[in-house]
Amino acid sequence: MTRKEFIKACSILGISIPFQTVIASCSNEDDENTPTGFSDSVIIIGAGPAGMSTAYLFAQQGIDFKILEAAPTYGGRIKHNTAFTDFPIPLGAEWIHVDTSILSDAVNDPSVNITTQTKGYQGSDTVGYYDGNYATFSLASTFGDHEDKKFINSSWLDFFETYIVPSIQSNFIFNTQVININYESDKVVVTDSNGQTYEAAKGIITVPLKILQSNAITFAPALPESKENTISKATVWGGIKVFIEFSEKFYPTYLGFPDSETSEGQRIYYDASYGQNSNKYILGLFAVGKQAEQYQNLTGTAQKEYILNELDAIFDGKATASYVQHIVQNWNEEPFIQAAYLADSASSSISRNLSTSVDNKLYFAGEAYTQEDDWGGAHNAIRSARDVVEEIL
Repeated sequence: MTRKEFIKACSILGISIPFQTVIASCSNEDDENTPTGFSDSVIIIGAGPAGMSTAYLFAQQGIDFKILEAAPTYGGRIKHNTAFTDFPIPLGAEWIHVDTSILSDAVNDPSVNITTQTKGYQGSDTVGYYDGNYATFSLASTFGDHEDKKFINSSWLDFFETYIVPSIQSNFIFNTQVININYESDKVVVTDSNGQTYEAAKGIITVPLKILQSNAITFAPALPESKENTISKATVWGGIKVFIEFSEKFYPTYLGFPDSETSEGQRIYYDASYGQNSNKYILGLFAVGKQAEQYQNLTGTAQKEYILNELDAIFDGKATASYVQHIVQNWNEEPFIQAAYLADSASSSISRNLSTSVDNKLYFAGEAYTQEDDWGGAHNAIRSARDVVEEIL
């Protein structure tokens, strides 16, 4: 039985299996273009959730790898702030949008006791809606089956730091901005902005899609035309998150608007303290795409006053009266990220094309590089990493 046949059979039977079991239980009779008995080195470009997940799975298989990261630390769009209040503030990925078994899938070791705690929303939670008039509804009547869960006094970054980073931390190379990837020969040669080169049998690209769109990384030879066209034409939403502390809680669990979800973007206010062991009142603002621009076009005091005025109009001046402090994360301004994620309104064919490997040398993993029917989440990055490692092995 080949690996793909084994996976398909287990899927039909409804059996969930650890990745290591998949590798151990199958012969190397996969597609003729898939290398067998792989034992060479790998370069992973980007230390976000996809890059770290890929590295972690290679570590479990004893594959030699290095992770090149342009920033001075790991995390990418799952970074958090621990100084603002008494629980971690997720500046990027915040929720678990799928079943919490994704955490076990990431750890890929049934002997590990995962103690990360999460809390799901209740159907009776209040959802506010403002279109010039303010109304409230129950979450159940507004969203129906709401699968999203919050981490309790932790975050996606905490999860990775606890279960993933320890086994790969010696393989990070930080402050290393990749500018060229040459895959003309039998090796992949990666060059950074200081002229340093790194060589391996395989290269795995996990950088945000916006970085590829900006041509911050060049390829020799050029990527296939179909992939280049997909990269250039894909809509990538910009994004911003704002967290505001108030001295009282005057807002619902969620606050939506007529433009909270459109083909051009999204925005919503939400109770960021929900489920936390905290007595702080923190309201979050999440906005991507066109809906984010009204906030991104302002800075400093003007930005703060714009947001408070928006909330004051809904809540009779309570926002300004109870304002304590706030922090802002504008993802467009992050030099090695430059945006939020692939637009929700994109076609699934885009992410699937983005995820395809090139010449059995270059592979792509991340929230935008996925064979799934959705994208833009930490869980997509984790699953894409598994797909890439499976393809290589």
